[in-house]
Amino acid sequence: MSRLRRVWPLALLAASPAWGLAAQSAAQSAEIEALARIEARIESGATEGVAGAIERWLSTTPDPSREAVGRARYLRVRLMSDADSARAELLALALDGGSSHGARVWLRLGQLELAAGDPARAAAALERLRADYPRSDAATASWYWTGRTFEDRGLLDRACEGWTRAIRAAQDGGDAASARLAAAAAAGCAPGAARFTVQVAAFSIPEAATEMRSQLEADGFPAHVVEESGLHRVRVGRFATPEAARGLERRLRLAGFPVAVIAAEP
Repeated sequence: MSRLRRVWPLALLAASPAWGLAAQSAAQSAEIEALARIEARIESGATEGVAGAIERWLSTTPDPSREAVGRARYLRVRLMSDADSARAELLALALDGGSSHGARVWLRLGQLELAAGDPARAAAALERLRADYPRSDAATASWYWTGRTFEDRGLLDRACEGWTRAIRAAQDGGDAASARLAAAAAAGCAPGAARFTVQVAAFSIPEAATEMRSQLEADGFPAHVVEESGLHRVRVGRFATPEAARGLERRLRLAGFPVAVIAAEP
């Protein structure tokens, strides 16, 4: 009997790591299931009460994994209505790392920067995504959105390059939905297609046009001068549609320039 008493405790000690792993696995599965249900509600648009559910999960889940916390924070950002707060939280989350949602975080950050009228910062976020997560589906999407950042600045040739990269990435197994968006955007890249530009001013003196172009370039606008009908016309960007030029037109107006979207040579 005494020998059995000695053996059973040893057997229990030997089995305890397996029990611990099983408990840990069950806890992780519960984490994943809870967050999957929350994400499904967001995807379906049924967001009422979801923000509270995320906060309860963050405050009550015992010893959550870093991966799960990152996912919960990302889902919380998706519900934020204040763009500045969302951008700040996304940047903090992206720099924290440690989450498989990191690629989606950088993608979302790039989209928000573009929507906020800062295509240069958007392009930087998307470049960081590709550097850190080169094999993710979000990397394919990033090429489409990179094209959009160049389009927003009037750099149509570079925008077309980005959309072409998105299409090629999808052919190698990347995100097909992003490739379809890129293909639609790239329809305006065909040689000889209509082109539009934003005209800032027209001068009879070439030096005045050159000075204006330099001022625009110093402010980050890709300006050029075209001589037409005896005038030196200062223009910014090339676009496939007038709608694509509206964002740049608004930014130039806010910077104090009297501008107009006009047709340009293909």
